[in-house]
Amino acid sequence: MEVSSSVRLFAIITFVVYSVICVVLGNVLSKRGSSGKDGFGKAFFAGGGNMGWLASGMMIAAGLCSGGMFLSNPGLSHAWGLFWPVCMFSFTFCGLMAACLINKKLKIVCSRINAVSTGAVLRHRYNNNRFIAWYSPLAIIIFSGLFLYQQMTSGARLMETITGLPYIYGLVIFGLVLLAYTVAGGSRGTAAVSAFQGAIMTITTLALTIGLVKYVGSSQGSLEMAFRATAETSPSVVSPIAHFSFAILACFLFQVGMSSNVGKDNVAQCCKIGDSKTLHNSTALTLVFVCMWAMLMPTLGTIGRTVFPDIVSDTVIPYSALIVLPPVLAGIVVSGVAAAIQSTLAFQMLNVNSSVVMDVYNGLIKKGNAKDSELKKVNTVATIVITALMILFAIKPPALIGVINNFSIAGGACAFFMPMLFGVWWDRANEYGCIASMIGGVGYYLLSTAYSSLAFGMLPLVPSLIIAAVLMVVVSLATPAPKAEILDVWFGIGKTVADPE
Repeated sequence: MEVSSSVRLFAIITFVVYSVICVVLGNVLSKRGSSGKDGFGKAFFAGGGNMGWLASGMMIAAGLCSGGMFLSNPGLSHAWGLFWPVCMFSFTFCGLMAACLINKKLKIVCSRINAVSTGAVLRHRYNNNRFIAWYSPLAIIIFSGLFLYQQMTSGARLMETITGLPYIYGLVIFGLVLLAYTVAGGSRGTAAVSAFQGAIMTITTLALTIGLVKYVGSSQGSLEMAFRATAETSPSVVSPIAHFSFAILACFLFQVGMSSNVGKDNVAQCCKIGDSKTLHNSTALTLVFVCMWAMLMPTLGTIGRTVFPDIVSDTVIPYSALIVLPPVLAGIVVSGVAAAIQSTLAFQMLNVNSSVVMDVYNGLIKKGNAKDSELKKVNTVATIVITALMILFAIKPPALIGVINNFSIAGGACAFFMPMLFGVWWDRANEYGCIASMIGGVGYYLLSTAYSSLAFGMLPLVPSLIIAAVLMVVVSLATPAPKAEILDVWFGIGKTVADPE
């Protein structure tokens, strides 16, 4: 079915209005509540460390539910069937468990050591080890960079779908809008935009759910009849093991749930929040919105399969919006998908930039002596360079962008899941165990991705994390314990004395 030119025009106008609002919010409201005494790092990357529950909660929620939730995951659901929405349901509650596992402790530690980056937290926990100091930001740059690349690809495909313009134009448009509100806005600007984007994402979810279900009902009789008809021609749509075994299904449940919520992004979430009460309230707010988006959006991808089986899977959400909704609502839905992509791009861009600016430049190159004016310049250059690289790499996108999304999540988990989890909960974890865990986890993940037999019938993430955990425990127990002053900060046990050897 062809999309009419009038519908495209309304969608484009709505997107332009949405983009202007984002730029204005990001640049004007970024100045509120910031304090010069915080220094550039804390003011820009952590919003001064005193953001309220609404701002931080919406920023985290919108940052978690990316273009993956609103574009590539519905695309996977369209291609693979109903088993993928089931996997995505786990994302909601596993995220809450992950927050309960480590975020409260990390909030306390970030406040004590004045940290605004994952690298700074891991460097302190693991005795300022130089290997960890370099490895952490580089791993974040690589795996978060892949995630950013996937998000840019999603954005470009969205622009291509709604405007009919060539794919490369969509890349440039998306990159320019992102730059316009992140370079100057920082965490406060991004939080202000995220609150607006979260509202648009919610309207998008509800409007498209009602519109698509009504469209299926009018054309197929009912959802049940539509799925029965689809199952006759494509039985895999309703079979949980048509594409993967139960073991792989269980691995996906873990990967999209727990592993993507413990690791490199937790510090970026915790360092912005003012106090424990704010953390609790923001977590509750995050849960409400993430639950709604994660349960409905991937399911809409499979529902779309019943009426639009032949479209490119990754375009199922914007295409459905342009077909089944009135032009104005279709434009809002397109803007909502753009909001999901851009909110995560901005959140992850801040995460990558904090590694480049605070960990690599200030921590390793300038030994903590960089001036605020220097950090600001480095941040601006880094943002422009990273955006340009994303555009260049995304010129030739993969067939299913969700595959890149899963690779970046799993790779980041192999590097950071065990060092972060054991670092928070096990006082015996040390720098040598961390190094072994990081190298072993990522190394085995790459090997088992290249040679599937090494995954033993599972996703490569699972055996890689098992190896990372074993290495962390065995090597930590075989080497000296952490220093007492480190344990003071992390566990509040001042009488602890490290082993003398």
